Amino acid sequence: MEFYVKNYRGAGIADSDAIDACLAEAKKAEGVKTVILDGEDYYLDRAILVFDDLEVIVDGCMLKQKKHVFDNFFRSENFIVDPENPYGVPLEVNPVKNVKILGRNGASLYGTAWPRVGYHPFFEQDQLMVGDFWGYRTHMFNFALADTMEIGGFLLRQTMGWALSFEESCNVHIHDLEIHSHVKNGDGIDFRSGCHHCLVENISGTTSDDTIACTALAKREYPNPMPLGKGVYPGEPYHRLVPSDNRDIHDITIRNVTTGGRMHGVIVLAANGNKVYNINIEDICEVADGGREATVKLYTGYGTGYTKGDIHDIHLKNIRSKSAHYAVMVAAEVENVTVEDVYQDNPEGELTSGI
Repeated sequence: MEFYVKNYRGAGIADSDAIDACLAEAKKAEGVKTVILDGEDYYLDRAILVFDDLEVIVDGCMLKQKKHVFDNFFRSENFIVDPENPYGVPLEVNPVKNVKILGRNGASLYGTAWPRVGYHPFFEQDQLMVGDFWGYRTHMFNFALADTMEIGGFLLRQTMGWALSFEESCNVHIHDLEIHSHVKNGDGIDFRSGCHHCLVENISGTTSDDTIACTALAKREYPNPMPLGKGVYPGEPYHRLVPSDNRDIHDITIRNVTTGGRMHGVIVLAANGNKVYNINIEDICEVADGGREATVKLYTGYGTGYTKGDIHDIHLKNIRSKSAHYAVMVAAEVENVTVEDVYQDNPEGELTSGI
């Protein structure tokens, strides 16, 4: 059944209120619900909260955050925010399943042009609330415990941090995104600990940090409350809430990625005893705009407790560097890593390192 947000708009009604009203009506229906945002652009005061068996279509228009909005574009309504600590560890996170968030006909998402300013206790100064230090609300899409999710068909600009982040999620298909980030820690797509059986394909743009990351770094327990060091709010809110043994990343396919920017096109990270395995990375091409260490990197860092072979069964094919120093870089004791069809077009670069 289809529901159009434009039917809930009117004089004096904020766009976020119209979206919430439409979603509330859709939730009453049986089966899969389709909520459509089309017509004029929409200006958001807060995140759009999705639920089971929901399809959100953004058709030929833009969603843009208003001035000083500090929030996601999309997350699950099953992510229960603590009203006493709205940007910190949530009260509860419950599973969400069977969700599609799709753009059509040039749909785009723009983060706020005026980020909020907050006091950073580590640096003892006011800062723009952007980047990793300011936690999960800087992510355009933030999901945990998602099963069977599809996101695709968008132009993403003016990110406040990472574009998409997932914790302990499976059967996620991310496709046909053009991502442009210029902010500190401007990753594209991050699979955090516990993600498995996911597919990423047809990604383009320029990112100011890793375009795609498989980062199995979560600790079994997080005894320290936030803020912790430079982190004011948690970037992995679910893992801060729930001690978990489900921390490996596995069975991920990443293909047809053509991006530039800084750091890496694809990075695979493991620490704290977590493992990453059965990862297929193919058809990765770095555009020639400079600044990257490697097009693809396998690495242990941002933690301790790595054991030889924690990263294993990684398959790389058709990797091309235009300006990165390395096409493929391995900086960990890995096992069963296969590499074929690697190209280095940077005359001052190297083909591989650590292989």
